[in-house]
Amino acid sequence: MRPPAPKPPLATSTYNQQEPRPEKPLLLLASSRAAKLSLGCPLLDRFLSGGLPAASVTEIAGESAAGKTQLCLQLALLAPLSPLSSSSLFLYSDLPFPLRRLRLLAPKSRPDLLDHVLVAAVHSPSDLLSLLSRAQHHLAHPSRSPNRLPIRLILLDSIASLFRSDFDASPADLKRRSGLFFKISAKLKELAYRHQCVVVVTNQVVDVVEGNTGNTVAWSSGRQVSPALGLAWANCVNTRLFLTREVDGNGGSVKRHMKVVFAPHLPERTCEFVIRRTGVFGVEPAQRSNNSSEVKAHGYYLESDRTRKGGSNQHKQCTHTSI
Repeated sequence: MRPPAPKPPLATSTYNQQEPRPEKPLLLLASSRAAKLSLGCPLLDRFLSGGLPAASVTEIAGESAAGKTQLCLQLALLAPLSPLSSSSLFLYSDLPFPLRRLRLLAPKSRPDLLDHVLVAAVHSPSDLLSLLSRAQHHLAHPSRSPNRLPIRLILLDSIASLFRSDFDASPADLKRRSGLFFKISAKLKELAYRHQCVVVVTNQVVDVVEGNTGNTVAWSSGRQVSPALGLAWANCVNTRLFLTREVDGNGGSVKRHMKVVFAPHLPERTCEFVIRRTGVFGVEPAQRSNNSSEVKAHGYYLESDRTRKGGSNQHKQCTHTSI
């Protein structure tokens, strides 16, 4: 009688051992019921159905001077005042850090807001991964000091700057770059979901020379542009907001728009906004007059123009963290 054949060993997945999948992966998607971080403007909040969602990664793409960093600075100052009641971790790769602008945005009546902005420079993708790993300890073990709020806002300005050099168009480098995209996005999503953080990443743009790249394409400053890093990075974020700008050739005024390109909780739509000395404001279409300098913007609750006439805070600085 022939002996029974031995049972084949159970197949094991190296991926499952190294990267365990979440029990409920759909929870990684933003929803209309998730906690939101206000942008400080009623119109922009309404446009985004309450603000930027926690437990999610939001990308803000746009060309230089479109308003990406302005929004990040505004969010950093709003985090302590929002229902999140949190500090922010501002990781910047575009040097130098705009400290002067941050001081200007901070209200005179609340100089303590700058104490809740933690700043760290990032120089490479590996440097970013190291910082995020160390930040995880701070998120899991928040400071018990009454003067320091827990971190629930992570800002990265910008992701594209980290990949400007050290990579070429060879298949090996493209594969290595894509692998870093997935590692970075996996870490950001883990921090966002596990600690219910709002994660915001800015991205630059590249010119679209010919054809359809398959990625997002928009007109800005009279040319067709697309978010940098291609489709590989586009699949790494939950929400993409695209900022565009057009300069009026006659009066030289700038008209800016924010577009929802994709989001699990928002339809595709567009909103006009302006950047002023005191912050970023949404604009109602019916409120734009023939004179662009007379655009009426919705209120920004950090501080009004009237209370800011006395000057800005020059003695307070944000905290450079050593995580």
